[in-house]
Amino acid sequence: MRQLFSSILRPLPLLAALISGSLLGGGLVMPLPAEALGEEAIVDKLEQVPVFIILNSDGQPLTAAAEVNNEEIKVPVVFIDGEAAEEFLTRARQEDPSAQVALVDLGTLYQETVLNSVEQVPLLYLPIGGELDAALQLESNFQGVPLFIARQGANGPYLTINQNGEASLPMFFSRNDLQTLLDRYRETNAAAASEIVIQVLSLEWLLATMINSNDPALDAQLEQVRLFPSTEVLNYIRSQQPR
Repeated sequence: MRQLFSSILRPLPLLAALISGSLLGGGLVMPLPAEALGEEAIVDKLEQVPVFIILNSDGQPLTAAAEVNNEEIKVPVVFIDGEAAEEFLTRARQEDPSAQVALVDLGTLYQETVLNSVEQVPLLYLPIGGELDAALQLESNFQGVPLFIARQGANGPYLTINQNGEASLPMFFSRNDLQTLLDRYRETNAAAASEIVIQVLSLEWLLATMINSNDPALDAQLEQVRLFPSTEVLNYIRSQQPR
């Protein structure tokens, strides 16, 4: 896997726009029809998400034991939170002083591991601690990496944002970031905003559904999905850039 992980250490697509905040904003509208997803579309959506892995001196990723198909295997650990990766790096360097944190985009990582046609490699995702706590307040038995979404009532349509004439269904890695968007919406749509509820689903469920779904109605919603990294994570990335 040395060649695999050396190839993904390159700048993140769309990272500059994400850090500047230019992708946030717009009004809330109802979903529109869309076509089913393919692997290219999945990767394109995931490229908007920065994640962190710890590499040893040989360029190999930090792994953890996980059960896949009733078999325990070693899988790469993917940190959603850069600060958590840095904290873990301190422990990793006790065994390998040359270990380092690498910033990659989830799209490239997912394409070269899970979607790899030669050697598929599962990934283990570690969520942001505070966001997991927020998810557990919504669903007491929640597991995985939280993605927060809004909908018009508990069983109503999911709310989307409209940018440049195109509707997308935003899913936020940060509960507070979604709330910021809803606060803007409430300023001009107070009556409709009073019916909005926030729900949570897992990144793991979303990825599995994107690959395996054969439901045209569900595929139409998945096509509109746009993932928004946590503002705090983007601020962390900005703080690490040379001045």
